Parts: sequence; C-alpha cells; structure tokens
Amino acid sequence: MSKPMRKRIVFFAACHNIGGFETKLDTLVRNLNPDRYEIHVLLLYPYYKAQKAPEPLRKRQRAFFRWPHVPTHEVVMKYRLDVGVIFRTALVLKKLRPHIVIFFALGPGTFAGPLACLLAGVKCIIRMQDTVLNGLYPRILRPLDRFLVHATSFAIVPSFFLKNILIQGLPFSPSQVHVIPNGIDLSKFSEQNPDSQLQQAIGSHKVIGMIANLVPVKNHAMLFQAIPSILRRFPNTHFVLVGDGPLRKKLEEKARCLGISGCVHFLGYRSDVHRILPLFHMGVLCSHVEVHPISLIEIQAMGIPVVAPNVGGIPEVVQDGKTGILIPANSPESLAEAICALFSHPQKISQLGKEAKAWVHREFTIDRMIRRLDAFLEGIN
Repeated sequence: MSKPMRKRIVFFAACHNIGGFETKLDTLVRNLNPDRYEIHVLLLYPYYKAQKAPEPLRKRQRAFFRWPHVPTHEVVMKYRLDVGVIFRTALVLKKLRPHIVIFFALGPGTFAGPLACLLAGVKCIIRMQDTVLNGLYPRILRPLDRFLVHATSFAIVPSFFLKNILIQGLPFSPSQVHVIPNGIDLSKFSEQNPDSQLQQAIGSHKVIGMIANLVPVKNHAMLFQAIPSILRRFPNTHFVLVGDGPLRKKLEEKARCLGISGCVHFLGYRSDVHRILPLFHMGVLCSHVEVHPISLIEIQAMGIPVVAPNVGGIPEVVQDGKTGILIPANSPESLAEAICALFSHPQKISQLGKEAKAWVHREFTIDRMIRRLDAFLEGIN
C-alpha cells in the first residue's frame, strides 16, 4: 500500500533577527511530521536592516534559519521599498507549487506574503500572527491589509485576545481565525544546570528575572522604577535581564544613575535560557501589551511564579493567585508591592511555583501545539 501524498507547506517569513516568532517558526519546522508534510522555508531577508548589525551577530542570525532536512529559500530585500521582492517571491512559489503557504504577519511579510501567493496562484493562504495590529505597520496600509484578508483562507493566533483584535480590526469571520496556544519544549526545562558564571556573580541573593527584548513595548522602565522600593525592603536582591535591543545603552545608563548597576545584570540574547532560569526566585514582565508571552510560559515551566500586568493575552498564560500575580498595567508601585509580598511569604512562592509548573506541563507543551496545528492542517483539502 503506497503512502498518502505529503502536503507541501511553505512557511514564509520576513526576518533577520531572533525573537519570539522566529523561535516559533523553528519549533514548527522541527516538529511537524515529515511523513505527512514536505516543509520548506521561504525567507525574505531585509538586507538593508541586517547590514547595520555587527557581522558576528548577522552570521549567528543567518545560521538560525537553516535546518538539516528542511530547505531554506532566500529572497533578499535590498531596500525598504523593494517592491520587486514580491515578484521574486512569487517566482520561488511557482517553482515550489505548495499546497499551503503559512506566512507570518510581521514586517514586510505581512503584505509581500499574500501578494506573492496571489501572483503564484497559491490556493490556501494562512496568516500566522503573534502581534497586535497597532504598530504592525503604518496605519495608512490598513486598507491594503483589509483587501488581502479577502484572499487569505485562515488566520492562526495564539490567544483569544488576538483573535478578537483580528475580528474587530480586519474582515475576518470568527470561523476563519483559529486559536492555537504557544507550546515549548519541556525537556529543556526539566534539568537544573544553572550557568555557573552567573551563579557566582549573584551568589546567594534573591533573584528577579525578566526575559524580554530591550524595546519600548516591554516597558523595562516600570521595573526600574520599582527597584528602589524593592531594595529598601530586600536589599540583597539582584535583577537579571535576558534579551537585547536598542534600549540597552539607555537602560544601562539608567541603572548607573540609580546606583543599582551592581545588582542589575544585562545578559543580552541567550539561547540557553533554561540555564538562567534555575537562578530565578521570581519572574516578571512589565509590557504595555502582550499576545501570548512564551517567556512567561518558560519561567513557569521551571516552577517559578511570575508577576505581570493584567493586559492582553497574559491572563491566558498566568492564572492570577494560582500560578502568579497579575497587577494593573504600568504600575511600578503594584509591581514592587507584589514582589515584596511574595518575598515576605516564601511558602507562597513555593505554592505558586508548583501550580505554575503543573499548569504549563498540562496546557503549553509543544506536543499539544503541534497536535492542534496538525488537526487543523489535515482538515484542509
């Protein structure tokens, strides 16, 4: 008996950095069943942006988008308004003849993806989105996005919060938007192998950790405003920031001005977050908005409670009073109060941590995410 024909799926992404959605792309590519799907990645590479980064960083980022058994096809975007990439992408798609194209709605990929699919005659176009519409592109482009939605078969989002945004902001019907929560590889978070160098620098102090790119939406300023209050009550506290971005120099200067440089550790981008997490006593996030933050899932997976604002899709990831504490948005006073209250009751930290680990192991595994995506893709004729 011959094997059923594999569906040819092309993931289309416009990126050169390594962040949340790039990690998600990597997870999907590595875990979808190769016996059922022939996977390709079509990378729109914005060279005009990437060339501004140091060469070692560029090489590391380029290497990220390479997989042993999955072909990567690259189309270079030479400058910001390089409209020709749409036609060059369409030519690649015509050669690949995919059954399904899944494009990531981020940056120029939001428009180049579906436009190239239309030119190439792709029948099933799926939009995968992990960010809100505000800030996704200049508002003047919203009519074009609304037009392209009519050519898009489905959308996949990680939270009901984002589903509601798409339905309200674009002409998607509720039946077109499918919620598939993010999942993580739990095997990485079962081992206790902390970074020895960081452990030596921190010693036996209490540690509050934040995993977030150093960009405005993550609102690191809220944490820095809360730090003096925390240190007054718990002076032997250290703060570990994992992530990089354009605000790094400004935040380092802020730490110097506040006189807290000695207890704030900027680690930059780390691919081994699982080796940093065992040193955390508590995780925090201060974002103005989040869709379905993987960083909070990872922290909870290690049995560590989190304190985060009650915004966006965070309540779908953190159970208030059970796996962590939700606080009002942009309130450094509430952040400091919640952290100090937990430090004053170590048994509460332990209780929340146990619940957090069980919650993630039940709801946010890669297997669960892949099963949901697989069932969705199998239903597409």
